[in-house]
Amino acid sequence: MAERQDARQNQRERTRRAIVEAAARLIEEGTLPSTSEVAEAALVSPATAYRYFPDNQSLLSAALQDASVGLAARFAPDVGDEADPLARVEDATVSFLDRIADRERLIRGVMALSLMRSIDGTSSPREAAAVRPGFRQAWIDEAVAPLEKQVPAPRLRRLKLALGVIMGPEALVALKDVMGTDPDEAVEVCRWMARALTAATLDPSEPRSEETAHDPQREAADRRR
Repeated sequence: MAERQDARQNQRERTRRAIVEAAARLIEEGTLPSTSEVAEAALVSPATAYRYFPDNQSLLSAALQDASVGLAARFAPDVGDEADPLARVEDATVSFLDRIADRERLIRGVMALSLMRSIDGTSSPREAAAVRPGFRQAWIDEAVAPLEKQVPAPRLRRLKLALGVIMGPEALVALKDVMGTDPDEAVEVCRWMARALTAATLDPSEPRSEETAHDPQREAADRRR
C-alpha cells in the first residue's frame, strides 16, 4: 500500500514538473502561454494541467520562478573598483542592462505577470510587485556607495530614485518598443542619462546642504496637498 502511494506521489510530482518546465520553455521563447498551450507542450490534457494549477497565473508564477533559477547569481552586483563616480555609475548601468538584455524574454514575462496581477484584483499591489526580483536596487546602492560621504542624503536619495527609472527593463522596453531603437542604442541612451544625472547631482552650483537640498518625499507630499 505504501509503495503504491509513493509511486502515485512520484508520478504526480513528475507530471507537475513536466507542466512547469513546458511553461518555462514557452516563456523563454517569448510568450506568456495559456494553460491549454502549456498542456499541449507538456503532453498532458488541459484538465490535468488545471488540476495542478487552477488558473493561468498560478501556472505562470511557478514557471517564472522555475525559469528564474540562477538569476540571483547572474544579477549579483558587479560594479568593479572604478573610483570615478561618473564612470562607476556608467559601468554599473551598462553591465546591469546588458544582463537584462541577455534574458529579455524572461524579464518581459516577469513584467507582464506583475502588471496583470496588479490590475486583475487577485493580488495586492505589494504582492504584484513582489513578482519582480528587484535586483536593480542593489546595483544602484553599490554604484553610488562612494557618494555617501560626498552628497547630502536627500540629494543622494533623489539620484537613486532617478537611476531606478533608467536601470531597469522598463527603460529598455520604452526605447525599443516605443522609440524604435535597437538594443545597443537603448543601452547607450541609458548610460548617457545615468551619467548626466550623476553629474547633475555632483554639480557644485546646486545647493548641497541638507537644509537646502531638495527632499523628494516632502515635495511629493506637498504636491498632493
